[in-house]
Parts: sequence; structure tokens; C-alpha cells
Amino acid sequence: MVTSADETIALMRDAAPAPSSDTMERIRSTTGAAIASFTRTMGLSDDQSAVVANTWDDFRDDERWTSLLASLVTLVEVQRGDIDAPVPIWDDLDDAGVFGRIFYFYLFALCAPGTIDFLTEAKCPATVIDLTMTVLRKLSTLHERKWRSFGVETGWWLFPVLRGELIQVGSLWFHRVNLGVGSLSPDPWFDDQQAARLGVGFRRGDPSIGIHIPQDTALDPTTLDATFEEGRRVIAAMWPTMGRRLATCQSWMLDPQLQSYLAHDSNIVAFQRRFHVISDWAPTWANGDDSIVEFAFRSPGTPLADLPRATTLQRAIHTHLERGGHWYVQPGWLDFDGV
Repeated sequence: MVTSADETIALMRDAAPAPSSDTMERIRSTTGAAIASFTRTMGLSDDQSAVVANTWDDFRDDERWTSLLASLVTLVEVQRGDIDAPVPIWDDLDDAGVFGRIFYFYLFALCAPGTIDFLTEAKCPATVIDLTMTVLRKLSTLHERKWRSFGVETGWWLFPVLRGELIQVGSLWFHRVNLGVGSLSPDPWFDDQQAARLGVGFRRGDPSIGIHIPQDTALDPTTLDATFEEGRRVIAAMWPTMGRRLATCQSWMLDPQLQSYLAHDSNIVAFQRRFHVISDWAPTWANGDDSIVEFAFRSPGTPLADLPRATTLQRAIHTHLERGGHWYVQPGWLDFDGV
């Protein structure tokens, strides 16, 4: 359900703690020039960084926005390292005007230095940290693509990054999560009896790695082989485990119906084959029509009939929906590391 900006801000205030005095002082002492310098190092253009910087003083003079920013910075820093803390999934604040569109740039600029220190201490390679921090630029590019305006798309996605539990290695995002506990854990999943029979790695509370797929990322088998190899090496050092650990993914990309439309050697079908797709829970699968249309077209508000049919995937989406079918967001797992 889409909420208004005022409703979303109210949800944010209810979830976040009172801002710490240190955070308030940090906001007061941070200059627009410092914000611009940081966002440029994160990959924003000079013009984009100037927009963020030039709005900072007016933003900071608005007590409503300043207190909200300070509360969310405090929330990130209190939860950093706590992978069981709920990930707050909120609507974006675009309807709140320019301050709403730029809000997440300020959150990122204030929190990311602490995240970089946290990941460095956790033995995350500098190259992986640098790649992970490109998330701000990527979400900004996606916002421009969808809405033709400057902002951050799905700003809540920054929270697991800023909390230090989600990193990008190669072409994929890897997210540290305890099964059945973390907000982004696969659902549906095996019930307690099924998980007990399957053993370590499948049970509620067992450590796992969530796999997420960035927009426009490389999914060819060679790139993914290298991604998983590096991911296992990096995560074994950062987040070691003694037992079997699964990687899970829940995505429309795991819907086996795609195999009826895409070539056997297509990248998406090859990606599916890496996972044990859980295909016998049809009544509990999430409807993925909106997800697949959103990912493949990024054109909100456009009727399906007016969307392009330029790629094999786009034609598959059209054909399947026109036949009265539905796409599903399905869970799958693979052995990641451990014994």
C-alpha cells in the first residue's frame, strides 16, 4: 500500500529513537561543501553534488526535517551490526518536495563514513567497500530513469548497506541474515519439521546469505562464477561460520515459468539452475506481476499494452500476462559455505 509522505514520515518517527546530541551536533557542524565533496567521491556528478550541497542550508534550517534526519542517523548507528533488527521498508519521500527527494543523500553522507570504518574493521576488502558504496549512485540513476528527476529510488535499501550487513561483491549483493528472523529472509520457507529433517543451514535462526540482484548487472555464467568465488572468500573472512550455510534468493527470476519463454542457455535460466528452487508451495508464493514489470520496464504508470517488447524477456512478460497467467516471486537456495 502506498502511503502519503506525511504518513511515511510519521512511520519513520515512530520507528526511530530520539536523536542523540552527538548526531544533532554533527548535523549542525557539517557544511554543504563537505556534503558535496563526499557525494562526489560516491560517484555523483559535480552538478548533482552541487544540488545536494546547495539545498543543505535550507534543509538544515527546517527543524522538522533536521530532527527526522538526526533520528534516522541515530537509528542506523544504533542498529549497525545487529542483523536481526528489522529493515524499515518505507515508501520514498518524493511527494514531500525537494527535501524529500534529497533526504537520503544526506542520510548516506552522514552514515557512510561510519559504515566504511565498520566494514574495514570486519576485514572487508577496500575494493568491495568501494563497490558497495556505489549503491547511492546506482539508486540515483534508477530514480532518474524512472521519474526523470533527481532523487534516490527505494531509499530504504540504503539501511542494510549503512548498517554494514549488505555488500556488493562482483555482480551481486550479499546480505547477512539469520533465517526466519531477518526482515529480508525468504518467505515462505521450510516449516520447523521440514527444516529439522534437512538439518543445519535450514533451521530458523541459522546464519545465511541473502542474494539480491542489482539492476542491469552482469548475469552471464562466467561473471557469476567469479562473483560467487570471490563472495565466498570475502564472506568467509568477514562473517565466518563453522556449520553449513545456505545462500537464498527470492525473486521473479526464479520463477520456472520463464523456462517456457527464454532460451535454455539464457542468463536468467542459467541463474535459476544454480538454485534449488522451491516449487511446490504455489498457494503461498508472492504474486510477482508487479515486480517483474517494474524490473523489466521501469516505467511506472504506463499501461502494459504501451510498454515495449524490445527484448525476449519483455515479450515473455507480455505474452504470459496476456494469456491470463501470473508471475511469482519464488524462493530458492544453494550451498554457500561451511561444512
